[in-house]
Amino acid sequence: MAVDAKAAGRRRRHTTGEATRELLMTTAERLFAVRGVEGVTLREIQVEAGQSNSSVITYHFGSKAGLVRELIAFRYRTIDARRAVLLEEARADGVSDDPLAAVRLIVRPLVESIEAGEMFVPFLARLAPASADAEYWPRQIEDATDVLKELVPDLLGDLPDRARRGREVQLYNSVLNLLGDHARSRHRISEAQLNNYIDGWVGMLTAPVSPATSDLMEAEARTRNRKG
Repeated sequence: MAVDAKAAGRRRRHTTGEATRELLMTTAERLFAVRGVEGVTLREIQVEAGQSNSSVITYHFGSKAGLVRELIAFRYRTIDARRAVLLEEARADGVSDDPLAAVRLIVRPLVESIEAGEMFVPFLARLAPASADAEYWPRQIEDATDVLKELVPDLLGDLPDRARRGREVQLYNSVLNLLGDHARSRHRISEAQLNNYIDGWVGMLTAPVSPATSDLMEAEARTRNRKG
């Protein structure tokens, strides 16, 4: 009986600890989505989450960077699982070589996150890859482009490597910023509006590289090679 009581106590403490971790992550997510990671202190997150222990965040996450990484991993478990289901459904339906379907598959779990009231998308929009927050980036762009490669292997294959990478970053940033604006303003995204966005993203991905852009990229590559 004593052993059972100890086990029950451990389970209660574990459950309480997990609930506190999730509360801290969702509170931080909401604050980061509005003010960015560097604009929010650990103290503000602690107070906003209703926690009296001033060390609660360092106890659970070690640091702000640890909190950010755990938040990303926490949300991406759901997004990855949902995206995997949608990918299997697309394969079962025989969908392939369809850029529209591929971009929808990238976007749909993010829209569902917004519809659930989460602020993860506008939080991610604050973590621009060119910013100082790049240290927190795990693999989001790679995840999105893996979906493109799964459904439309040759979609970006004809582009120069630099142009391809630029399109991938452009897609990711555009998706997060447009959807993030909707999440922050609490404006629902209609299906017509979302489909119009998706049409635009597909157009951006599939647009040919102009001769002028190609010439400029080649000239820059030659300059880098000379300097290297």
